[in-house]
Amino acid sequence: MTKKLVIIFISGLLLNSCKDIEKTNSNVQISNENNWSIQKLKDRAIQHLDSSKWDKELFIQDIETYNKYSDIFNSYPLNKSPFPVDKYDYAVSSIPFTIEKDSIIFKGVRIGEYENPESEKVIDKLTLLILSNDKDLEENTLVESRNYPYLTAQGIFKVTNNEYDWVFLASPDGFSTLLINMKLFDLRFGETIIIYPQMDKSFLYDQLEESPNNYEDFEDFKKVILNNSIIKQQIISEKKIK
Repeated sequence: MTKKLVIIFISGLLLNSCKDIEKTNSNVQISNENNWSIQKLKDRAIQHLDSSKWDKELFIQDIETYNKYSDIFNSYPLNKSPFPVDKYDYAVSSIPFTIEKDSIIFKGVRIGEYENPESEKVIDKLTLLILSNDKDLEENTLVESRNYPYLTAQGIFKVTNNEYDWVFLASPDGFSTLLINMKLFDLRFGETIIIYPQMDKSFLYDQLEESPNNYEDFEDFKKVILNNSIIKQQIISEKKIK
């Protein structure tokens, strides 16, 4: 429990740090930055290499945070070490959730970005679910804004007989991927991924073009998941973990 609380604290600290930067450096970005061309992405990469453009205050803060909580950062699939970046104006989101009906339990997480720094609207880029049937399934997620304009995240799901490590990357040009236990998903073909752990420690999966972005209420998205005929077949499978 202590570890979970520390992870929650770190996630909040990182997100709050990002929002502080948004307020102080809002003039850094140009108005049409949502339209990222290859040249603009290349220019951004070059800016990261220029130490005169680094956000040094943020870099020092990240070093201090890492030194305090390095064991937590090391527990993720990829160790999150501090690194310098150019100033940016970006806010990211990680929302854990549960879908439950009778004895069926899905644990999941939504990864996204805020429409703009002042907005309360989140645009989901990944919805990852795992059929666990375990209310106490351990799930930890770290979403990262430092790679702006790329959205990155990683996490861990621990089920009764296995562990699922995942890493996510979304590019502003529309290309995004999820790698989970070495299975690669190209999310251009569906941003909702469902994992079905099996008793023999293998897993099956579905990829859906459904997204919480398509619904005003997330509860409506949950209903769509539970009523999907393909998902229903996986739910009743005798080979899934109990």
